[in-house]
Amino acid sequence: MRSFAAGLLAIFVVGIPGSESPPPRAPLPRLRWPVAVIGHRAGAGVAPENTLGAIRQAIRLHVDYVEVDVRTTRDGALVIMHDPTVDRTTNGRGAVRALTLAEIRLLAAKNRFGSAFQNERVPTLAEVLALCRGKVHLYLDQKDADTTTTLKALKAHGMEKSVLVYNEPEPLKEWKQLAPALPVMPSLPAAYRKPGGVAEFEASCPAEALDGHVREWARELVDQVHAARVKVYVDILGSTDNAEGYAGALALGVDGIQTDYPDRLTRFLREQHHSGRARPFSTPPVR
Repeated sequence: MRSFAAGLLAIFVVGIPGSESPPPRAPLPRLRWPVAVIGHRAGAGVAPENTLGAIRQAIRLHVDYVEVDVRTTRDGALVIMHDPTVDRTTNGRGAVRALTLAEIRLLAAKNRFGSAFQNERVPTLAEVLALCRGKVHLYLDQKDADTTTTLKALKAHGMEKSVLVYNEPEPLKEWKQLAPALPVMPSLPAAYRKPGGVAEFEASCPAEALDGHVREWARELVDQVHAARVKVYVDILGSTDNAEGYAGALALGVDGIQTDYPDRLTRFLREQHHSGRARPFSTPPVR
């Protein structure tokens, strides 16, 4: 009788709305800095964007993540390119989807950063994974790439525990079905930027981190995200990509900052550390 009553109680408790435990979170990669330092397009303000040279520069700056964009060529290869065409960032023309890998390999990346970056090409995802492994985490923006194929590449290079995948909510649900232990991050839709909105969104699309421009965030919203055991990684780009912008983001309590200028952000964090105003480093700051 006692065990029967306990069983009924358990059924009753489970059935109470809101009594369910929050879904488990996939672990995010360990950080070097007090907040995640993320090089936007691998650091588009210090090297040609989305190139191996930019990633090497980011590694020298000891960033936590390089953010890169993955697209698919006409013959099914995965390459790193932000725009749907190669026009803006290379000396070629045409849509990535209309060009073969061999054709894209012939293109040179446009360069305004000096002779150190004069021979940069459009890299493949495999080249990026090989370069990043053991050196820097990958923030992968899935622009136009099959999820199964991309996941296979991550596994082939042993990068599943060193990646955070960014996309819209619906594609990220596919990631969670295929690889639930892999962390994902969408932008928080405007409709959920309200009291109780974060918990509502996470119930429909469980994510380990939420993104958005720093201007879209307030302290109350960041606190709401943290209450859901989720991280906030903000974009600080354009006119906000400076020390004032970084300080404002830290005041909001965010967990990561994406910047075109990882050199500026790492210098700012070191200065904050030495002045005693920064959050503690999880590991000693790299000099």
